[in-house]
Amino acid sequence: MKRRQFLQGAAAGSAISMLDWLGFFRRFGVPGTAKTLGIADAVAAGTEPRFLVYWFQEGGWDSYSMFGPLDTPNHATLTIPAGTLNPTPAWSDQFYRPKSFGLDAAHALQQTRGNVSYGYLAADAGNLLDDMNVISSHTGSTFHSGGRWDYHYGNYANYAPLTAQRGPNERTVTQAFCEVFGSNYPLANVSWHRWLADGELDESNYPEGTGYYEKLGPAYAHTNYGNTPADMRSRLSQLGNLTTAARTARIRTFVDDLHQNFMKDKNGETVTAFKSAVDIYKQLTNNTGVVVNPSQLFTDAALRQEFNVQAADEQTNSTSVNGNPARSKNSPMTNVQAMMAYELMTKGLSCAFWIENRQIRGFDSHSDRSSVFNRKGQSDQLANMQRDLWNPLKALVNRLKNTPYGTSGRTYWDLTTIVLASEMGRTMQGDVGSILASTDPDATKSAAIASQDVCQHWKVNSVAFLGGTVVPNRQYGRVGTSTLEGIPIKLSDGTLDPAYDPTTGVLNGTQSANSAVTNAGHVFSTALYCAGIDPSGKGLNKEPALTFVKK
Repeated sequence: MKRRQFLQGAAAGSAISMLDWLGFFRRFGVPGTAKTLGIADAVAAGTEPRFLVYWFQEGGWDSYSMFGPLDTPNHATLTIPAGTLNPTPAWSDQFYRPKSFGLDAAHALQQTRGNVSYGYLAADAGNLLDDMNVISSHTGSTFHSGGRWDYHYGNYANYAPLTAQRGPNERTVTQAFCEVFGSNYPLANVSWHRWLADGELDESNYPEGTGYYEKLGPAYAHTNYGNTPADMRSRLSQLGNLTTAARTARIRTFVDDLHQNFMKDKNGETVTAFKSAVDIYKQLTNNTGVVVNPSQLFTDAALRQEFNVQAADEQTNSTSVNGNPARSKNSPMTNVQAMMAYELMTKGLSCAFWIENRQIRGFDSHSDRSSVFNRKGQSDQLANMQRDLWNPLKALVNRLKNTPYGTSGRTYWDLTTIVLASEMGRTMQGDVGSILASTDPDATKSAAIASQDVCQHWKVNSVAFLGGTVVPNRQYGRVGTSTLEGIPIKLSDGTLDPAYDPTTGVLNGTQSANSAVTNAGHVFSTALYCAGIDPSGKGLNKEPALTFVKK
């Protein structure tokens, strides 16, 4: 290959990645003189690092008991004679909450900590609420896989269906993030969400390039599936075998004129990758003291104790849904994912993470009215929230706050943005108007009322940001006590739209042109914006960032 051809290829987006350099080093050693390495060091120092963590609760949390708290009676404990068609209160006006809702300390009604109001599902967040920026006027999807897709890709205008081939200008939020910050990390983008193993979708309908597609953008931004600690250790120990002969030839051409190439601004990504690869190579080969030893990753006893990792947490499961393999089959529990993310981040191996609860359909209870009355309440998500979110998140945040980033005087927490989300909320009532208006016999109507799903997928949702890059202990928006809907907020400053009653949520005038109930697209842009990235043009997401969230 001619040098000009190589440079044209690099300018077109074919920069040499960390993995390419590591493979080359394993075969031929580290090239260059002290002067060349100094140039690489100077170029690599030009960008301050950032880290992004999406923590996703699959299945749809009960947002009315989370960050969109709503205090209601709990009619699940009523005694209503069988066959009654017009009880008091009427069927459509009844609310069904968990059995202990409001009756004990663990299920306390709406609480406030500083500027944040929250429901009982968020009570275990404790002092994490001091760091949170909560968006309570938020809408989700009513389709599990579509909702997760939205939080990955944002909100498009008339985007292609999920079964379509993804376009070259589409990006997930972590791919877009890693396109800016991930070039000098060997496994920049790590996710424990496996789209093609989603139990809701038939894999035969999602060939390569469709659905959630992991290979958009430059190679270093592609999604790497986290799998288990044992799988990740094996992968890291094999880094030296990932370079093809053709790619090695391109690297050799670059190396032949290393000094001059390093002086070219167009090769900045390659130089950054080279510098980081030198450091990682030395760590992996024990040349300058062991910092990264793949065989020892995720085995530290103190760290495992902090994240409360048990042997069973590292195992995988394979719950089938609709006859399809479950998405969670290659994922450990979230406490293990969080521990792995911390080590991959602090060892300089990764910078973006998608953490997701392993238990498929754990939040997706779909309770009918009959079962709610039989057990005197809805399914309670509290134990799942403690296990899958609050306990491991507290351990991660504590570690990030207490781990310095080099000699910068800052911690990993200062450089990290964390997003907490779920694809949807859940209903807590059911409208029986159409049932009562039908001409069916009363017995048929009664059976339909009893079998009505009162814990369905629901659009009313909430989301939260935390980390050193966001304004802490703030809350924007709320749910109307009469409408049960999110009240629109002004996208410029987060204040409630004055056309809506701030308590009931009832519209009393004309909605402001600059207000909206936020969606996954706003989360996409805000996560990038908080990390210092201009979200415009990063993928096809059309929603603006909520700039008031950023510190």
